[in-house]
Amino acid sequence: MAKLGLGRRDVVAGLSAMTAMGLLGCGKADGPADTADAGAGPIPTPSGSTTAPPPPPSGDYFPPNGSDAWETADPAATGWSPAGLDALVKLVEANKSSSFMMLVDGRVLLERYFLTATATTQTDVASVQKSFTSTLIGLARDRKLLTLDDTVSSHLPAGWSKADPADEARITLRHLMTHSSGLNPNTLVKVAEPGARFDYNTNAYQKLRAVLEKVAAKDINALSREWLFDAIGVGGTWVSRGQVDPVGAPIWGLELRARDMARFGLLATRGGLWSGKPVTAAGWFAEAWTPSAAKADYGLLWWLQGRGSMKGKAPADLVSALGARDQKIYVVPSMKLVVTRQGLAAGTAAEAESDFDAQLLKAIADARA
Repeated sequence: MAKLGLGRRDVVAGLSAMTAMGLLGCGKADGPADTADAGAGPIPTPSGSTTAPPPPPSGDYFPPNGSDAWETADPAATGWSPAGLDALVKLVEANKSSSFMMLVDGRVLLERYFLTATATTQTDVASVQKSFTSTLIGLARDRKLLTLDDTVSSHLPAGWSKADPADEARITLRHLMTHSSGLNPNTLVKVAEPGARFDYNTNAYQKLRAVLEKVAAKDINALSREWLFDAIGVGGTWVSRGQVDPVGAPIWGLELRARDMARFGLLATRGGLWSGKPVTAAGWFAEAWTPSAAKADYGLLWWLQGRGSMKGKAPADLVSALGARDQKIYVVPSMKLVVTRQGLAAGTAAEAESDFDAQLLKAIADARA
């Protein structure tokens, strides 16, 4: 398969660019003045929507596993403007994207490939992988292999960080999942008490892979296929990036096709069900999308955009898996909407999301009929 690689540094540090433009509204908001724009009105937020995915009604569509036969959605019948979607595709293509997909109720509304990419191209999705790992941790808990409040040191040998042994031993899996370990993101040295503050930390997060492999007694690819990927038709591959963290442990990337990302987003919108069968515990995504104590717009390795800087401007259940160079999965369960994007950085490469988010979300809003 063709591959599009990314560098290791894939930190997403905040949602400041999102404050200027909600997915569902295009008016001014708090944030840099040059990113605010007036335009199409907001898509109404369903009354009483929350971060918890609604239970899927009987007959919800799922694409068949092991097949490229995927039903399509009719724009007019699903409330989208063909002209607006054309404008959206032009924006995406002009901004170094390699793939772009939109699903409505599981069906393909848009699927486009650019540059050298095709439907079989696997891309390192950077920190989008974190939301996949979140789900794997939940599945490990379902199997009674761990709890979120286990200490990391109860599963890994001492020295997994650069903190003193006594400080290291107080850090839990939950701290890693909420970026509140108290470790410096670059050195893994203690700089704060565990749980005291949010500090986006990919090096600390990566220890969750080693924990999963330890408790499952399987490598990350084997357990991912057995627990998650095969169940929803994902063909992703975890690969070493050939780089190491401050204690010499390898850094891993996750390579996915656009459709792999879309399938995972669909699983999330359906509350962990796939073709009527539970893949995760019924309440897992609601739990993963609950604000952490350290940051109101971050859950368990998911960004809670509708509960944070875009509160009041978008459905409360707008959540995202975000990676460097504008790798994205946007999920809005109340609208049965999944959006994915892969490619190079649309503008200035940044560890946080770029100014392309505002443009992309405005174009999606404008594409509503």
